[in-house]
Amino acid sequence: MTYADENQYPPSGPDWYGQATWHEPYAHHTHAHREDLTALRSAYRLLRRISTLTALGSFVVYVVLSCGAPGLMGSRIAGELSLGMALGVLQLVVTFAAVFWYGRSARRSVDPLARAVRERAVATARNAGAAR
Repeated sequence: MTYADENQYPPSGPDWYGQATWHEPYAHHTHAHREDLTALRSAYRLLRRISTLTALGSFVVYVVLSCGAPGLMGSRIAGELSLGMALGVLQLVVTFAAVFWYGRSARRSVDPLARAVRERAVATARNAGAAR
């Protein structure tokens, strides 16, 4: 059997090069959808990295100072409050601030992208269902 026969399509196999096969419906939608997902992944990745490095970085600084400079961490700041105790409380503040910032930034930058991806996927599914 050759492809020249009437009503015959080439065998559809795996998509090796990221391109839609020529008879795949709505192939032009996949490229835009892929770009939306890439933007969503990179926004989420950036958000995760910044908040994680902020919280972990402040904790590492606290641990290094505790191990490397115990005399400094034990020094009194005001009354019975030592520098180590103040930095420990500051560690909690930094952690809560990182969590707050993460939530606020996710609502402003990641959620609109996720909503756009979801709406495009629903619209594409509706169009594919209507075409069949």
